[in-house]
Amino acid sequence: MNREEALEHFKEHEVKQRQLASLLALEAFFQTNKDRLAEDFQRSFQTICRLISEQQLVGEKKRIGHLSFSMLRTELLVGRPFYLIEATDEEWIFDEEPYLASYDASWAFSFLNEMISELTERAKTYMGTITLPDIDRIKLEEAANFHQYVVSLARYALPWAVNCKEYIELEKEEELEIRIGEYFDCSEVVYKEDQTEKDSAEIKEWLEEKLEDEYPYEVFANLQLSEGNYEETDLRYTDFRKSDLSQSSLNGCLLIGANLTGSNLTNSDLSNSFIHEANFSGSVLRQANFSEIEGASGLVDSSTWEMPGYLPVLFEGADLEGANFEGADVRGASFLGASLQNVNFSGANLDGAIFSKDAKGILRLNAQQQSSVIWK
Repeated sequence: MNREEALEHFKEHEVKQRQLASLLALEAFFQTNKDRLAEDFQRSFQTICRLISEQQLVGEKKRIGHLSFSMLRTELLVGRPFYLIEATDEEWIFDEEPYLASYDASWAFSFLNEMISELTERAKTYMGTITLPDIDRIKLEEAANFHQYVVSLARYALPWAVNCKEYIELEKEEELEIRIGEYFDCSEVVYKEDQTEKDSAEIKEWLEEKLEDEYPYEVFANLQLSEGNYEETDLRYTDFRKSDLSQSSLNGCLLIGANLTGSNLTNSDLSNSFIHEANFSGSVLRQANFSEIEGASGLVDSSTWEMPGYLPVLFEGADLEGANFEGADVRGASFLGASLQNVNFSGANLDGAIFSKDAKGILRLNAQQQSSVIWK
């Protein structure tokens, strides 16, 4: 076969097989070790914030408007999986004096490096038609998949990391974004703050327009949004902390990664919504309808890989009295410390869901559900 045919054969029969094995191995490692990895990320974040604050104290840095983590492909090629961290003011990429630091993502890219080592050995069987530059190009093509785990870790770690003293004391703009992506390329928001004053009535009216691609990652915290019609709206990673959404229609919504901590969703309808990675901790969810929701953690199909597995939905410390989870899929969700009187879990998939031991006498679960949950 000629060189082009050999490269196509190599990608189809060698790369695909090892890619799947490597990503599934990384998935298992990430889900098992995410708390330890999050602690390391938080310590690194804490150090960065302290150093930025020191620059601000001596007048060398303005208020921070953006923190950007950028994957550096040139560094990956030489075995240094470091992300460039840039702290910039409201000018973002036009800030002429960004604060620079780095984050070591070896925990994720070691799986890529191992895969590339195996492919380098397999390339030798192709009688010189697969070259080292070919292997380098494959490494750069595959890097985006492993990078997604750094994004997932940041989303998992930052809600706690931003509570550290060093971050709180930073001089920040009213609007601040933390983003992760590639250097001078696409990036995505993993955390956002917006302290600008908002009018509840205006935000409610805007949300009820149900516009496409307008609401993900927005901050709608501490607002009065009750009795709203928000059904089938894309609200991925939207921040509703401490907002009143009681008696609202949220059925069929994309609430993946939404932050609803401390919110009020009494008598609200979230049926048939996608709530993977959403956080309802400390919220009032009395009589809320979660029937037929999709909120399982982990991979959608454990035999294939399309993206990192979802993190668990959190209902920790929430008031769920009288809530309806009939037919819901909340595998792996945490209900620790939640009030669970008269909750309907009929037909719900609770595999790996976590409950407090003192809830045993309150919950009405069938035998299969009883054996599949985790009591802590």
